[in-house]
Amino acid sequence: MTRSLLFSFLLLPFMSQAQYAELYFEGSTFYPIAYEIDTSQANNIWQVGAPQKALLNEALSLPNVIITDSVTNYPVGNTSSFTLKTPLYDWGYPVFFLRFYQAFDTDSLNDGGYVEVSWDEGLTWTNIFADWLMPLNVELYNIESGGAIEADTLANGQLGFSGRSGYPVETADWIYSSFCWENIGGQLADSVFVRFTFVSDSIPEERGGWMIDNITIESYIAHPVIDYTRMDDFIKVAPTLIDEKLMVIYDLDDEVTDVRLDLFDGQGRHVRNLRNGKMPRGVDHLLIRRDDLPQPAGPLFLKGYIGTRMVEERMMLAPR
Repeated sequence: MTRSLLFSFLLLPFMSQAQYAELYFEGSTFYPIAYEIDTSQANNIWQVGAPQKALLNEALSLPNVIITDSVTNYPVGNTSSFTLKTPLYDWGYPVFFLRFYQAFDTDSLNDGGYVEVSWDEGLTWTNIFADWLMPLNVELYNIESGGAIEADTLANGQLGFSGRSGYPVETADWIYSSFCWENIGGQLADSVFVRFTFVSDSIPEERGGWMIDNITIESYIAHPVIDYTRMDDFIKVAPTLIDEKLMVIYDLDDEVTDVRLDLFDGQGRHVRNLRNGKMPRGVDHLLIRRDDLPQPAGPLFLKGYIGTRMVEERMMLAPR
C-alpha cells in the first residue's frame, strides 16, 4: 500500500477511503452531525453557548460549546441528555471513531457524565465502555499536561467521567476523548446514535458540571495509526490550499514527547498555537477551521518541534 493511499485514509474524508462528520457548535459546517437536546426531560440543563463559569470558562474552538448551563452551576437531582444522530448507510468502512473534547467539574464519583451508543436508532442503549462492538482503543488524556485519565464509576453504576478534569485538580482542563471500534465480518448498522447524559445526586454542589466541544465521527477503511507515521514523513498536513479546514496528524512513539506547533502568516506574525506541552504516545489529530484563521488569503506556515524533529510546512489560505 503506497504512502499516498495511507495519506488519503487519514486526511481526505471527502474521498472514497474515509468518511467524516463534525459538530463544533458554531453554526454551519461542511460535514454536520445532527444533535438533539432531550426536551422530554423537564429540567434539561444542556445549552449551546459561550461558557461563563469559574472553571468552565472557555470553548476549545471559540466561542461555543455544549454545556450543562452556560452560566449557572448544576442543580441537585438532575438528569440531562443530548443525542448525536449520524447515518452510516453510505459510509460502509469497518474502522469507526467517535472523538470529542470534554472538561468537567463535579462532585467526584457522585455526579458526572456518561456516554452511551445505540445501533438500533435509540431502541436500546449501551454504555460506550461496554459496547458489544468492543472498542479496540480508548484514549483519554489531558491536552494541557499530557497525562492520561481513567473513567470513573458513578453513583448510578454507569462508567463515565466525574470529579475535576484538571491537573492539578484546581483546574478543569480539556480532555481529548477517542473511542475506536472495528467491525470485522459484519454489516455496519444504518446509523449510530450517541447519547451524553449528565446526572447529579441530592446533595447541593457549587460546581460547573460538564462541557463538550469539537465532536467528530469518522470511518476509515483501515486503522489510521499505521506504519506511515514511523517513516521519515512522520507528520501529515492537508490540504495545502485551505478552503474549509486544515488537518494535521502526527504520531508519537515515546511515552511522553515535547510538542510545540505554531501557525505563522506570510509576514512572520504568530497566528495560533496548536500544541505546546508534553503529549502521550499515540496519534494526535488536529482540525482547524478556515474561519479561525486570518481572513486575508495568502501563505500560512506551520512551524515547531515534535520531540527533537523540526516541523516546517507551507500552506495557502484560500480567499473568503
